[in-house]
Amino acid sequence: MNIRKEYLSIAELSKYCGISQRTIRDLLKAPINPIPFYRVGAAGRIIRIKKSEFDEWMQSQRSTQENEIDDLVVEILK
Repeated sequence: MNIRKEYLSIAELSKYCGISQRTIRDLLKAPINPIPFYRVGAAGRIIRIKKSEFDEWMQSQRSTQENEIDDLVVEILK
């Protein structure tokens, strides 16, 4: 049976996206646009990240520098 995990631990997410566990922990606590996550268990010590929400978060982090440069070139050429 092949079970696809919808919710990942920090270690699993690290392997999935190639970002260190330390960096992921920092991004969970980021004051602006943190990675969405869930705390589960009696003490809330277990952290799980929904894979689809992480993918959406990553997409939101996509750099728009190329578009900004294009806009700047157009503005200069006016």
